[in-house]
Amino acid sequence: MIRTIFKNIISDTVLKIVVAIFLLLLIFKPMNIKDIDLDTIMILFNLMLIISLVKRAKILAYISNSIINHVQTTRQITAYITSTSFVLSMFVTNDVSIITLVPLYILIAKQLNLSIVYPTVLITIAANLGSAFTPIGNPQNVFLVEFYHVSIQSFLANSLILLVMGMLSMTVLIFFSENKPLQETPIKDVKIKKIHLLMIAGLFVLVLLAQFSLFSIWIDTLITLVVVEMFSPKSIADVDYSLLLSFVFFFLIVGMLSRIDLVVSLIHQFTQDGIHTYLTSIITSQFISNVPSAVLLSKFSADFTSIYYGVSIGGLGTLVASLANLLAYKQVSLNASHTSGKFLKEFTFINIILLLVLSLLKIILI
Repeated sequence: MIRTIFKNIISDTVLKIVVAIFLLLLIFKPMNIKDIDLDTIMILFNLMLIISLVKRAKILAYISNSIINHVQTTRQITAYITSTSFVLSMFVTNDVSIITLVPLYILIAKQLNLSIVYPTVLITIAANLGSAFTPIGNPQNVFLVEFYHVSIQSFLANSLILLVMGMLSMTVLIFFSENKPLQETPIKDVKIKKIHLLMIAGLFVLVLLAQFSLFSIWIDTLITLVVVEMFSPKSIADVDYSLLLSFVFFFLIVGMLSRIDLVVSLIHQFTQDGIHTYLTSIITSQFISNVPSAVLLSKFSADFTSIYYGVSIGGLGTLVASLANLLAYKQVSLNASHTSGKFLKEFTFINIILLLVLSLLKIILI
């Protein structure tokens, strides 16, 4: 098991790139271990363990059979699971939505011999756009609401326009999805144990409470590990440790950048007014991700609205624009590795077009 984990870590391309950037920045600034957001790392670790339990308990297979029995066309499947991603992300975060729904769709696609790439791209986009609507939909929203002391009413008043833009965007994207009648495929009867369902539901509740600081993440981790050890010890090897290490180095990189005088000077220069703060939020998100971008820019600007719109729309674009994007890519790589290259190309193409359209539309509406 340890050998498999180590092999996966040293062969991960994303991790190699992140480590290379980290080593390059070390030339200019020393690292600070305090820059690592351990809570985020542990939450991701717990989520990966829970999703592994979901797979091994055959819950995904059970849900996929239920969906297959209620649809007649490929577009209906895409619309169903994309809409679920959009709504689910508002309440359980975009990360949880993606970690849950991308493997679920890939399972359905393999059963019915469906296209994998385009629908998984849509699931990812839907999770990012849907999560922007609520204060608890993603980590940057939680941070911004707490940092600027924004009321729920004020937040929803600002986020309503993103909800409308997101719904329209997803409607158009779903319209371009493949629309073929589903062929009748024999489906194996899958039964799940209620004890497994209750156990996993409980772990999901605990990790969500921990994400919003309503429960200790360390106690949650301990409980999760005990449950995994009791019911499915092999799940520990299913965790994507290379992705967790990538996030560790990612946090270190952002911390080092925030202490480089030239970077600080540039951010000061480009956060003097609303439109510049908005554009800076979008651009920085493309390179350091929208959560670190929100944290970084909040140190230089009191303009909540511009940063919020910028990092929300800025989650589109590059693969690193949102940590959720990386999670989606890793899920595709783990569950359908032969499509990962095509996914990256199609994901980038569609996201950049949508980024340009929505960012310009928001400028027009400002």
